[in-house]
Amino acid sequence: MPAGVGGVGEVADFLRGDPSVLAGVCNAVHSAVRGFQFSDAALNKDLEQEALTRIFLNFSSGRFRGDSSLRTYAGRVARYTCLEHLRRRRREVELDAESVRSGDRWSQPEESFLWAEEHLRNLETFARLPRDCRELLRMVFVDGLSYKEIGLKLGISAGAIRTRVHRCRAACRRGAA
Repeated sequence: MPAGVGGVGEVADFLRGDPSVLAGVCNAVHSAVRGFQFSDAALNKDLEQEALTRIFLNFSSGRFRGDSSLRTYAGRVARYTCLEHLRRRRREVELDAESVRSGDRWSQPEESFLWAEEHLRNLETFARLPRDCRELLRMVFVDGLSYKEIGLKLGISAGAIRTRVHRCRAACRRGAA
């Protein structure tokens, strides 16, 4: 077996608690966790302990195939443990349902009532406009036609349409006041 590649003997030494093998694995785990630079020392210790537990369980169950050294394997398990912690923490964002405003009308009855009242006033104002104003505003704001398109349709210039729309809007403002 090449030097640096973990074998059955090193795994057995780790499981028996051989100080030199155990120190090498613990150093690899410590280095990997420290690389994530978590500010909480207790969290670092917890992640190191979790990684060591996983390594022990993997070695005990025979999951370690021996394709890499024990130190490399331990570092990878520790990195995976830290990444898993970060993913878990990202999903654990607490949300206070009462502090989140809903955009639905039912969640704001006062605003909904005021909006409905204003909408009815606008409809009444619109109904009082002359028929040609209503048609012109419908073509601009409902049909989405440009002034040029409306001008071609009515046989007048876009400038004249712009002037008429301005007058119709002014009439709407006067009617709403």
